[in-house]
Amino acid sequence: MTSCKLYKTLLCSFFLLLLSFLSSCGYQSLLNENSKKFGIKSFNIEGNKRLAQILKNNLVSSRSESNNLILNINARKDRSIAHKDSTGKIIKYNLKISFDLTATESISRKQVLSKTFALEGNYKASDLYMDTLNREKKVVDELIESIATQILTDLSLAYGEK
Repeated sequence: MTSCKLYKTLLCSFFLLLLSFLSSCGYQSLLNENSKKFGIKSFNIEGNKRLAQILKNNLVSSRSESNNLILNINARKDRSIAHKDSTGKIIKYNLKISFDLTATESISRKQVLSKTFALEGNYKASDLYMDTLNREKKVVDELIESIATQILTDLSLAYGEK
């Protein structure tokens, strides 16, 4: 019985020590609002306006007094058939969203970032056309949200190196 209590005590002590170590490791998120050293002043949009507007809405939370950026965005969406059944009916679509992005500092006109961000996703076709459109819209929103996170990370890294 004593060895069982000793084992439980040691196990409990180990977990408390592990918890205290993990909570004091000093980890800070790269996308923390306090660590952002840039803000977005304006957007110049080309290509698919709807996609660029959704991206803009995901990025607009980046406000800072210093290092204001002008983002030039060229948005594209390519939908293709991923799979058909034996009768030729479309079962699945493939969707590729890409943004050519150039970030320039508003005052010095120095180019901070120039990169193409692209992601692909699939969605199933439905018997109802409206359901298919809703599935596409959901995939578009998810892909753009991921791309916005990538853009913010790349911009944070660009200013983190300075």
